[in-house]
Amino acid sequence: MNITAKHPGYSNDVVRRATRWAAKQIGLDGKVLKTLTVEVGYRRCPVGLGWGGWYRHSQRLVQVLMPRDREPDDYPTSMAHNSEEREAGRDAHDEWELFVAILAHELEHARCFAIARSMADRRRLNHEPRVRAVDWRALLAFRAARETLLKDWLRERPARPAKQQMSVVDKRAARAAKLLADWERRLKMAKTKVSKYRRKVNYYGAVAARRQG
Repeated sequence: MNITAKHPGYSNDVVRRATRWAAKQIGLDGKVLKTLTVEVGYRRCPVGLGWGGWYRHSQRLVQVLMPRDREPDDYPTSMAHNSEEREAGRDAHDEWELFVAILAHELEHARCFAIARSMADRRRLNHEPRVRAVDWRALLAFRAARETLLKDWLRERPARPAKQQMSVVDKRAARAAKLLADWERRLKMAKTKVSKYRRKVNYYGAVAARRQG
């Protein structure tokens, strides 16, 4: 899985961890997930308040497009597309919920393309109301475990221990020790061979002496 985080609020590590979680929520196969590129960026919108996403199957590209200038007071924001969804209260309470919903939505499209066996399957599985129901369930799962999930997604990656630099003298000493070990191994092998063939020479010499006698 390739990650391209173009939004300052979502690092590569955050996007990777969130994507793995969302994929498990919707049942996206891990082998399919590895083939995807997930990109998080901004929605091109003059007022900077737009949001959305795309799944481009030919490129295996999942795009999550977040608003550029939204403030906390701009939430909750409605994700409803009809009166039924509005009555069900399909709102994102903050940017994290919006992010999870869009991510799950586009990953579900990727899953549909992966499992569809015909064009009719694709049309049925990618039916937007059905896909929106999937992303809504993912949002509710995130909402229920929000604190634990964000703690995991935002954790700092452990710093790698600094690699100790060897001095020139130390490098040469290490090389000399390696060469010595190599030659000692060859010497031991040579002594074994010499002993083996000495016995053979002595044997055939004795055989020849008996024949002459």
